[in-house]
Amino acid sequence: MYRLALFACSALVLLAQRQPLFRDEVQPILAAKCVACHSETQKMAQLDLSSFAGLMAGGANGAVLVPGKPEMSLLWKMVESGKMPMGAKPLSDAEKKILRDYIEQGRFPKLDVSAQEAAREAKIITPEARQWWSFVPPVKSTPPGDGHWIDAFVKAKLAARGWSLQAEAPRATLLRRLSFALTGLAPGPQEVESFATDQDPEAYTKRVDALMASRHFGEHWGRHWLDLAGYSDTTGDAGDSEREAMYKYRDWVVGAMNRNMPYDAFVRLQLAGDQFVNYKPGTKPNEQEREALLATGYIRSTTDITDNQSIYQVDKYFDAIFRVTDTTMKNLMGLSIGCARCHDHKFDPILQKDYYRLMASFQAVYDPEAWLAGNLAYGPWPSRMVLDMESDVAAKWKEEVSNKDAVALRRARLLLEATYQRYRTALQLGKNIDDPAARETIRKEIEADPDLQLDQDDDGSVFPNSELEARFPELVTIKNEINDKYRKKKTTIKPEYLRAAWDVSKTPSPTYLLMRGDYLSPGPEVKPGVLAVLDSPTSPTIFPDSKAHPEWNHTGRRMALSKWLTRADHPLTARVWVNRVWQYLFGEGLVRSVDDFGREGTKPTHPELLDTLAVSFVEHGWDTKWLIREILLSQTWRQDSAADPEKMKADPENHLLWRKPPLRLEAETIRDTMLQVSGLLQMEAGGPPVGVSKLPDGQFAEDPKKGNVNRRSLYLSYQRTRPVGFLKAFDCPEMTADNQAQRFRSTLPVQALALLNNPLVMRTSNAFAQRVLEEAKGNTEAAVERAFRLAYSRKPEQREIALAQQTIATAKDPAAGLRLFLQAMLAANEFLYAY
Repeated sequence: MYRLALFACSALVLLAQRQPLFRDEVQPILAAKCVACHSETQKMAQLDLSSFAGLMAGGANGAVLVPGKPEMSLLWKMVESGKMPMGAKPLSDAEKKILRDYIEQGRFPKLDVSAQEAAREAKIITPEARQWWSFVPPVKSTPPGDGHWIDAFVKAKLAARGWSLQAEAPRATLLRRLSFALTGLAPGPQEVESFATDQDPEAYTKRVDALMASRHFGEHWGRHWLDLAGYSDTTGDAGDSEREAMYKYRDWVVGAMNRNMPYDAFVRLQLAGDQFVNYKPGTKPNEQEREALLATGYIRSTTDITDNQSIYQVDKYFDAIFRVTDTTMKNLMGLSIGCARCHDHKFDPILQKDYYRLMASFQAVYDPEAWLAGNLAYGPWPSRMVLDMESDVAAKWKEEVSNKDAVALRRARLLLEATYQRYRTALQLGKNIDDPAARETIRKEIEADPDLQLDQDDDGSVFPNSELEARFPELVTIKNEINDKYRKKKTTIKPEYLRAAWDVSKTPSPTYLLMRGDYLSPGPEVKPGVLAVLDSPTSPTIFPDSKAHPEWNHTGRRMALSKWLTRADHPLTARVWVNRVWQYLFGEGLVRSVDDFGREGTKPTHPELLDTLAVSFVEHGWDTKWLIREILLSQTWRQDSAADPEKMKADPENHLLWRKPPLRLEAETIRDTMLQVSGLLQMEAGGPPVGVSKLPDGQFAEDPKKGNVNRRSLYLSYQRTRPVGFLKAFDCPEMTADNQAQRFRSTLPVQALALLNNPLVMRTSNAFAQRVLEEAKGNTEAAVERAFRLAYSRKPEQREIALAQQTIATAKDPAAGLRLFLQAMLAANEFLYAY
């Protein structure tokens, strides 16, 4: 019988197989037995054992610990002989073993040879290196001509070739382009007709302002930022577990975009919102603190597969902090610094030490010596969540869900579900598990797996639970026993979470330079800092000492980093964001390598324009809407997209901006517009995401049982390893690389197949046909005209009407023929591209 007792998983064997941690295992022993005499205040023999630094500093007799050699370590000699601790109970055999194992196998920093390091670094951080174009603060230039200042820079480059900008795009084309660029939705037929006949010289400007004031602006541009942040609603672990409350960060981003939060404040809050409001961990946040904490969901967006299991997973701890460091610097500074995790950067003047200086800013959040789990899979508390609840209610809830019985019960439920899945898998593979011994073997394998993950793709459609229970009665017995215990133990309190970042301690564990990036090979300790090549050699950036600020509930490190990044004279932050905005509007940035402003990247096609945009952006208060508006008002963006054979041959990549390039719509925009023209689109904003499920063909799609499937794509569950099939076909990023700053615009057979067979296309084309027939009162020719106005923002040509009627006539049911024609319209380039 598979009893509840079998579900308890012991970590003792695992603990015996790896190196002890100082903070979790060694420091408690020293605190209990040694610090009464050897502390910062009571320093007998000049020895302080209350901290790692004190332990390594030694005392009056020199070093008390020799890494790797217990027999040469004075501390071990005194403990083993029983001479220490004086006046206290001797260490138990188990405590002695932990101490000896730590000395023998623990992580200890290697010594740094300062003179040699300084000489080596001087060869990398040279005056020439500091003069690389993107490392020098941008300088504003006088536009070389009249008219709109952006056009002046572009025209000057074109004039050198004897070229000029094209005429403005046709009105309907321009409005369609504008609407997609600002809201990710198509303009309605009445909007197009009104704009086309509007004689007001300010009509276009007014339309720009109106679209930027729409709440759909934040939804569309918020999606751009979520790509940069690496947002997803799942963790990215083996089971791609759901992330509770992650959507609240998504909604914060949308709101911040709609409020036009200045970009410098936008960045600072996401990196250090908790520190700017001095949030006290463990308390219910007030309204201002809640807003700031929601912003720090940015730090929680990257993959973090740590949980509350007791197994040793320090490698996962470091992987999480590496990811947030890499993503933040690539996003905000346009530099890929991941190479410097293991060695000095091979191409850019970035020291390995620089990497760990930056990482130290995040270490108080992701402290390997004081870890808080990243997800709730193995017990909700403690974890890296803020409970948005009154303290007494939060305390009661934590007690209810974290006591031993509750934890064992959660483990039991997990293992029972895993048993269903393993039985299903065995039967699908044709294995005979009718023998109770065979099933017992499976259950023991599950029980022995300390890192057990459920298969999120298993929807139970094959060999459903009811069938398994009828075949294997012990499952019913176990389930009933679990359910009975669950009813008795179930908490009546509904928790309110905020997935946020905060400093676990004001005194985080030291940050070490890791040899070859290996956490088991720590080198010298490094303090928080910034890239040496961007820092002043005479007045380097100083991070605060939290001990000098007793009023702080944090280290102040991320606050200092965010202030440095958003300095008006920072050479990269404004440049990188301006370039990204240009990329979203033109398809390519002025710097084509949007994530690499270093030596392996491309130089800007219009350097004076880029720098003037960056400086002007800062001068206008880091106002993103001002920046977008300036670009949209330029002739460079408003010009036609028609191809010129001569210019195409001479400049096929459009470096000189001689036309506005046509752009394939992003995956979400294609889906949303299909729903929009069909009349199905629901505009409900914010809240929990719509769940997805696996279809019989293996693809994933929005599930009507898990929410409103007609909501905008932004509000679908964004899963790292189970992306919605239709969106994946059109290059929606999966975030397996933690962020994606530049979307691909591929043209692949899978897209044509999706447009032929995907359930979304069938559903929307059917609703589209019903809508236009109803609006045309059954007249198919009028229905076709209405369809063209909705889908293409124009009237159909006579040949198109004839083709539609021919298609309709081939079907017995005119509505079915119309649906087929409309599906072809949705698959055409005119629908999929903005020209």
